[in-house]
Amino acid sequence: MRPRIRTPWESIRAQLHGSFHLTEPQLKKYDEVNKEDLLKAYEMMQLSRLFENACNQAYMQGHIRGFMHLDNGQESIPAMIADTIRQGDIKHSYYREHTHALASNVSPNKIMAELFMKKDGTCQGAGGSMHIYDKEHNFQGGWALVSEQLPYAVGAARSILLDRQLYPEKFSKDDRIAVVFVGEGGAQNGRMAECLNAAAKENLPILFIVIDNGRAINTFTPDVAANNDVYLQGLHYGVPGVKVDGQNLVETVQTGRAVVDYVRHKGPAVLQIHTYRFNGHSPADPEHERGRKDEKKWARAEADPIKIFEDLAQSRGWLSAEELEAAKQRMQSVVKQSVDFATQSAFPPRTLAKDLEYPDAPSTDYNQRHVPAELAARAIDHW
Repeated sequence: MRPRIRTPWESIRAQLHGSFHLTEPQLKKYDEVNKEDLLKAYEMMQLSRLFENACNQAYMQGHIRGFMHLDNGQESIPAMIADTIRQGDIKHSYYREHTHALASNVSPNKIMAELFMKKDGTCQGAGGSMHIYDKEHNFQGGWALVSEQLPYAVGAARSILLDRQLYPEKFSKDDRIAVVFVGEGGAQNGRMAECLNAAAKENLPILFIVIDNGRAINTFTPDVAANNDVYLQGLHYGVPGVKVDGQNLVETVQTGRAVVDYVRHKGPAVLQIHTYRFNGHSPADPEHERGRKDEKKWARAEADPIKIFEDLAQSRGWLSAEELEAAKQRMQSVVKQSVDFATQSAFPPRTLAKDLEYPDAPSTDYNQRHVPAELAARAIDHW
């Protein structure tokens, strides 16, 4: 079992100054998180927890099938995402991605409907838990293969850079970034090194968020990783990184704001968030990790980011018990509505798989196919 780490803001501040070269005036604007933003962050944590609990219940009832991976215990991460990441930013998540979609402002109704395999889901019910996709919010889905999302996210960051280079007037004020989520186990994959190198070589606007819960599926990561400080991997390439205590919402939001601003205006970075996963790998594979039951019992009692924030918010006078309870009730209503929406939504037509896999008639001659004007206008003929 891993102990909880402590990363007081003063310590993070020093790292941001040393590794990210942020000046005192730059750092000062991250020193405080106002009440309104704290309440919004708390609401996102509650939405994430309650949504995942509803998913777990629906899975046990047979409404959700196949693989599903829950995010309980890691709620400060979607709270930070909702606080810092914008609609235009391109997001690539991994298979534990429900809360990342929620934090990206994808409709809870559509997410739940997707999990229920219904036609009103984000992918008409064809994607399921691991493949939520939403074009409007640039949420590029979850990826079932470990670390497979990394090179695609780097490609997305490069597309942002190409937009700025090819159309400088149109994108003169563009500060979009690509965001990619990866576990600390998946970050040991060779793709991480390749992607850090590519990001550094072209100074790509990409943020690598390393979700460090100490468990690579069922493997205790320290058993197989010589160095668990993934945020230091970027040093070889000149990519700065920092690690924060993900059980502390305020520190996670402060650090996230500073690092995201860095990526928007300077270049790639790594943000490692040390946290705990309360559930097993999935409902179908819940309790097979060594020492997992003891860790879960301890983490739920001592490292729950929601409980920790509630205690801190009340003791420091940021939010009252009544305000916290009202926020929780609001999010319960949102989750109930999403379950009702998914339940009432119809299943997709039986022809959906065929229509998606073979959208054109067998006789289609692709050499003679007309290119839509919209696509033709986007073609690059500079070389």
